[in-house]
Amino acid sequence: MPEKPPQSAPLEQGLVEVWGDTVSEKHVKISVLLGAGLAVPSFLVAKSAFSAGMENQDLARTYAMLAGLAACLVAAVISARLFEPKRIVTEQTLDREQQVQAALDLARQPLGMGRLDELDDAGRDELRKLGLYEVFEEAERRLEAEKRGGQEGLTATAGDVR
Repeated sequence: MPEKPPQSAPLEQGLVEVWGDTVSEKHVKISVLLGAGLAVPSFLVAKSAFSAGMENQDLARTYAMLAGLAACLVAAVISARLFEPKRIVTEQTLDREQQVQAALDLARQPLGMGRLDELDDAGRDELRKLGLYEVFEEAERRLEAEKRGGQEGLTATAGDVR
């Protein structure tokens, strides 16, 4: 039976994903309450103060809303300091064939991955130090073989059509 590819770990109990980050559901709720608890009173106090001291009531409400938004930002900074994201990091060591397949996947993306001969000496040296130069070299070789095989198949098919 073929081995299934590794999948991302499921979120643990009480964790949710918000804007691409893993966070505690309890901490999100506390942060929302903190935001509302700071923003609403700030808005109401500012509205009362600005309304009493300004003739233009529309401008007074606008300044009050700005005070409420500023309180939301303060609540966001406090929440960020109190509650760190609960990232789930997994590591996996790839063998040489899996590395070549990953490089091939990169090369098949719309923007591709570039070519080794386009790298400067420092870039090639760095890939060699990381042990990846041969991986990308093999991936380039396989891509070229795929392209040649695909073109040969197209010419043979085109020659058969009359």
